[in-house]
Amino acid sequence: MKFEKHPFLAHLYELDCDYRVMLYSDTSNKNIYSHSHNFFEMFLLISGRIVYNTAGTSFYLKPGDFLFINRHQEHFPEMLDFSIPYERMALQVSPQVLKELSMDGVDLSECFTTDTFRVYHYPHPIRSRLSSLLDQLAFLYNSEDIYGKRILGRSCLAEFFVEVNKHNNDPHIFSFSRDNKEMGLMALVDQYFKDHMDQQITVAQLSEYFYMNRYYFMHRFKEISGMTIYQYILRLRLNEAEAMVRGGASFIFASQQCGFGDYSNYYRCFKKEYGVSPREYFKSEPG
Repeated sequence: MKFEKHPFLAHLYELDCDYRVMLYSDTSNKNIYSHSHNFFEMFLLISGRIVYNTAGTSFYLKPGDFLFINRHQEHFPEMLDFSIPYERMALQVSPQVLKELSMDGVDLSECFTTDTFRVYHYPHPIRSRLSSLLDQLAFLYNSEDIYGKRILGRSCLAEFFVEVNKHNNDPHIFSFSRDNKEMGLMALVDQYFKDHMDQQITVAQLSEYFYMNRYYFMHRFKEISGMTIYQYILRLRLNEAEAMVRGGASFIFASQQCGFGDYSNYYRCFKKEYGVSPREYFKSEPG
């Protein structure tokens, strides 16, 4: 089922049903301004180059990111590239409904209430599962003649937010909030590395990915992490290669999979970092 795309609708401040799902599409900042409302709101960014503003801070969003915003929290996006439509799926939920659906010590509103906002960058399998449930909610919301529509909608809401809160409590899921938004940059660099581990990764690629000036990106990253982006990526490669070798992989395989290209380059980088060759290191270290 295809969903109708709407420009941002400023008048949708009230929620007179359990939930609402909207597919928004904008090509300018004309109708987008700071606003808040008395319900919970979650966005899935589909496309667009966006910097988001809320809780006195600004941060970048990437397609596939999920943004959870607490009730009464002022927020607004800014488009950075008008040639790319700013499209997002918005799920607006009644706090009372999530309260009624919560039970057995599981608070389904936790993803909204732990902070004023929180951004999650889920791995593909989780993102795909949540997107599928969101599509089901959108289908139910936009359908008229479905027997038991409200019951099915509540059931799907419960399943969606059980999945969300379960994964949001996983320490391996990359996320950031008002209190650690700067760490969000490192978390997204980590995610980019995992997705491109066997490839060359340059500052130009990363700065373009984050829509940041190259030199500002390098300066900001070093300010946050205490090391250059080159040092950080090298450390990630070495750590991943070590984990592979400890798991039984050969040095050659690990060096190729972790982006060193060949064993000789891995050897040089390893010895420069640790002062010994890989074979000497693993021979002397237990485990």
